[in-house]
Amino acid sequence: MARGMSIDSSPVSPVLRGPATPGLAVVPLTRPAKRRPGRFEEFDVAVPLARGGTSGVYLGTNTETGGRVALKVLDPQFAGSREVVDRLYAEHALASRTSHPGLVEIREARVTSDGLPYLVMEYLEGETLGAVAEKRALDLGTIIAVGAQVAAALAALHAAGVIHCDVKHDNVLVLDELLGAWPRIKVIDLGVSRLVDEPPLESSAIAGTPWCMAPEQWSGTPQPASDVYALGCLLYDLTTGAPPFDGSLPELMMAHMEQRPARPSWLRAMPIELERLILRALAKDPAARPTMHELATALADLMDAYTPARSINKCA
Repeated sequence: MARGMSIDSSPVSPVLRGPATPGLAVVPLTRPAKRRPGRFEEFDVAVPLARGGTSGVYLGTNTETGGRVALKVLDPQFAGSREVVDRLYAEHALASRTSHPGLVEIREARVTSDGLPYLVMEYLEGETLGAVAEKRALDLGTIIAVGAQVAAALAALHAAGVIHCDVKHDNVLVLDELLGAWPRIKVIDLGVSRLVDEPPLESSAIAGTPWCMAPEQWSGTPQPASDVYALGCLLYDLTTGAPPFDGSLPELMMAHMEQRPARPSWLRAMPIELERLILRALAKDPAARPTMHELATALADLMDAYTPARSINKCA
């Protein structure tokens, strides 16, 4: 199975089943004047930046200030689906519960006068961690620095009662700027995120990326510890060059539920402290995993032992 492949067994939405996600306030929507092609209210729409299953992300420029934003626009064929529309607006509602420099900022949820929903997000320059990792192997110091930032951002999300549910390479953006001497990152895409206190998912509604889904996520009961497990899978893959488990969808499910991964130090030399952190994050029992805050703190402590590479483009 491809590492980036995701489960979405519902034809439209693997998460939202009613008019709104339980516990989320209804998003007040702005209805601007009728738009012209290539224009969303005060934004001129330029090049496409990314594509998803039900929406596209485009670069928008404010015609008055010149400021740039990213516009996540629902595809017109889904504008009549309450489930898909609610799922888009839930991203804004969930993101609004907290603010952290490592989380993408979703500023507004809007709908055009002709009924096309969209989100106004901060524009970020960079490339996904997946794209970076495809080009070159990263040094351990950079991996630890990236992991520490991801963990800190997710810890803030967890403190706000939100589970990301899809922590993976392509949902981490490596920015074209530094945080101190390390590459700066942003965690993106809350498309399948949910509140901690939501009821368990039905089997037909389970969503996620199979190679990094925690055992409890396969059974429809994701929790904050599920994000810890996914980050453990991500760190395992970045350090060793391979995910902890591979195979078909049924094989992955059984492996995540029952098998122990090979020690990552068998595949790449690393400090014992890092290996222990990764393996603790991959514990089958959610209670045996560190919290995301503990993981962030431990990774930040490990960063002190490394000298930053001059650039992420020069990592070896």
